Amino acid sequence: MILNGQSRYTAACYCRLSRDDEQDGTSISIETQKKVLEDYCNINNYGVYDFYCDDGFSGTNFDRPSFKRMMSDVQNGIVNMVVVKDLSRFGRNYIEVGKYIEEVFPEKGIRFIAIGDDVDSERENLDLDLMLPLKNIFNQYYPADCSRKTRQALAAKAKRGEFIGSQAPYGYKKSEEDKHVLVIDKETAPIVKWIFEMAAYQGYGYNKIARVLSERKIITPAALQAQRSRRNYEKDPYEWNFTTVHKMMQNRSYLGHLISGKRRKMSFKSKREIKQSEDKWIVVENTHEPLISEQLWNDAQKSLKSRKRTSKMGNVNIFAGLLKCDKCGYALGIANASNRQNHFCCTTYKKKGKDKCSIHYTLYDDLYEIVLTDVRQMLRAVQKDKDRFIQIVQNKIGKSESNDRKAIDYEINVLQARIKELDMKFDRLYDDRLDGLLSEKKFKDLSGKCEMEQDKLNARLSELNAEMQEQKDKDTNVEQFTDLISQYDKVMELDKELLNRLIDKIVVSDRIKVDDGYCQKVSIHYKFIGELE
Repeated sequence: MILNGQSRYTAACYCRLSRDDEQDGTSISIETQKKVLEDYCNINNYGVYDFYCDDGFSGTNFDRPSFKRMMSDVQNGIVNMVVVKDLSRFGRNYIEVGKYIEEVFPEKGIRFIAIGDDVDSERENLDLDLMLPLKNIFNQYYPADCSRKTRQALAAKAKRGEFIGSQAPYGYKKSEEDKHVLVIDKETAPIVKWIFEMAAYQGYGYNKIARVLSERKIITPAALQAQRSRRNYEKDPYEWNFTTVHKMMQNRSYLGHLISGKRRKMSFKSKREIKQSEDKWIVVENTHEPLISEQLWNDAQKSLKSRKRTSKMGNVNIFAGLLKCDKCGYALGIANASNRQNHFCCTTYKKKGKDKCSIHYTLYDDLYEIVLTDVRQMLRAVQKDKDRFIQIVQNKIGKSESNDRKAIDYEINVLQARIKELDMKFDRLYDDRLDGLLSEKKFKDLSGKCEMEQDKLNARLSELNAEMQEQKDKDTNVEQFTDLISQYDKVMELDKELLNRLIDKIVVSDRIKVDDGYCQKVSIHYKFIGELE
């Protein structure tokens, strides 16, 4: 503290600098500001009570520790003058700055001086100085403009598929060559896949997954981040919770896509963030290597959405989320009764009655036996002759014969050649028009015919390419299914994980009375290949 007993003023010298100000040509360091203020007070014989310095704090609000300490000394009458290098050091919110200068300080008898802007509250007619509010407005405009430019720059990076987050998602890390590119973290990537598999094939919910991870002593994302940054982490590093697991399982970056702009700040003055509607998100697909397949993602989301947890009798329903009514499309739920066997019935019928749907009564044991038998037959067919199985399945799901594919391929080549020929013809017509060999009317007539023919050819080419791609997708799907079922040597019994890995849905029809009893159709739709009669 530098006090001068002869002065009637005891000054609080305030200094401020933030990251935004570092880009401002008018801003200077804290030490330089202190020197300017000290020299000014010495020259004018003002006593300096203390320097109040906020380094790294924005001027858009007054939630700053040293500013609060200064105002406490103002309230207690310890100082009667506030001196700053310029108005922007005091603050960049023109409404609040004006309030302090025009209301708060005058009421407390505080003299305010901004050296660089030639502002002195003791000067007469300061309230008539039109430049004072204008300077405050311009000071606020600067951080607003910086904020706008920063948002635009980040949005441009996001649209280019660059990662702009401060921390990579759990399972990834930033590339050492380019921090805007995500690469797989071999240490944590298997954990991410395991989490999705627990949801998709074991029917676990968010809380149960969190419990399993905690029991296995898997370090949490926050704890791992602190560990790698060499920061202290005071919580239990193995305590996973619902929120952490839920956030991970909704993160589409695990599919290889980047999504930005889900949240935004209310304004540059506030730290509060608000959610953005999905149509304002920035989505760029295939920006990095995925950790999980699209199929695993869909299976996990479907399982979490349709989980049925446990029956009233305490038995786990291994068919939960798989059984569908052929009439209304809704799920079949399990029912337990002490005097009859466990069975399934349509949930629509159960809730709304026979006017909306029929019961679709199905015994648990019967369904179990039907599915187990079908899965075993599939597995035996693959094990006996995998290539033969692929051929049979391809034929059943509508794969084109080899000759048909050759015909499609041949037609595609013919169309492409003709389209190229028409392009060349159009160029010749255009040259003839420029050379005066064709009239404008003749050129439009001939070029119009070229364009009409090209439009028809391109439409047909699109149809053929779509057909060819569909056939390729079918080949891929059959191979994926055979690879999937080949992971099992034999199937002795059914469990929830096996069913959810192999089967997409099981559609159950109502029972029909026949001569010797009842008949009921059960359609099993396998992953990738659908239903096979």
